Amino acid sequence: MGGCKSKMRDYRLSPAALVMVQGSSKGTQPKYYEDGYWYKVNNVGYEGLAERLASMILSHSNIRNFVEYEQCMINGRPGCRSKNFIQGNESFISFQRLYELYTGENLQNDIRVIADPGDRIQYVVDFVFDHTSVDCSEYLSQILALDMLILNTDRHFNNLGIIVDAETGLCSTAPIFDNGNSLLSDWERFHKDTLEENIELVYGQPFSSSLEAQARYAGIGLAIDYDGLALELENEKDSRGLQVLRYQLARYKEIIPDFLDRFF
Repeated sequence: MGGCKSKMRDYRLSPAALVMVQGSSKGTQPKYYEDGYWYKVNNVGYEGLAERLASMILSHSNIRNFVEYEQCMINGRPGCRSKNFIQGNESFISFQRLYELYTGENLQNDIRVIADPGDRIQYVVDFVFDHTSVDCSEYLSQILALDMLILNTDRHFNNLGIIVDAETGLCSTAPIFDNGNSLLSDWERFHKDTLEENIELVYGQPFSSSLEAQARYAGIGLAIDYDGLALELENEKDSRGLQVLRYQLARYKEIIPDFLDRFF
């Protein structure tokens, strides 16, 4: 990952590259596709920076299956780009889409009747396994631990899913992607004076409003090389996103283990 000392590249895309305006709980976000890369323009704050910092964390972790984001300019506007993770014979099917195909219902609505977050997680794990033979328990344990660390407020069943190979019929969990609504990147929503006050405004999803609770129920599947990450963060220009990350790393160091201690 490159540090902030180098100037961000400005990618010039034609109007034909605008393939959709993506909707989520955070509103609409201009999204482009060109030559095998996706481009997202910042919508509510510094999502591009948040994506890059999340990529940096993952590059210093036990997780290998993730999408790397480059912070950049897009037609003069700040954002990020990432390589398309779908290969020629593959398709991405979100958990929501998979649930619709088999039940015709909305997954988020249906798990609300389940009181316990752990039971909600198990319901999804069982459903995915029953219909794809994929055990997504580790996948969820990794993502939910990451979301706890980076304060991701926009994890939902459309950015969780599986990859299906059309030739073999084999399925696997998708890489971790779409982490931009994190690290308090939404200036309008998180406008308090201190980090602590803003963190009080954070609500999680899709299994619990508490990011920490759902991560603990899933099991902490993330481990971090803290020394390696700290070394790379030294090259980062100061920003609120960086301040939030440093705060969260200190906050959860006793919960998220050191990668080197766990695996070596």
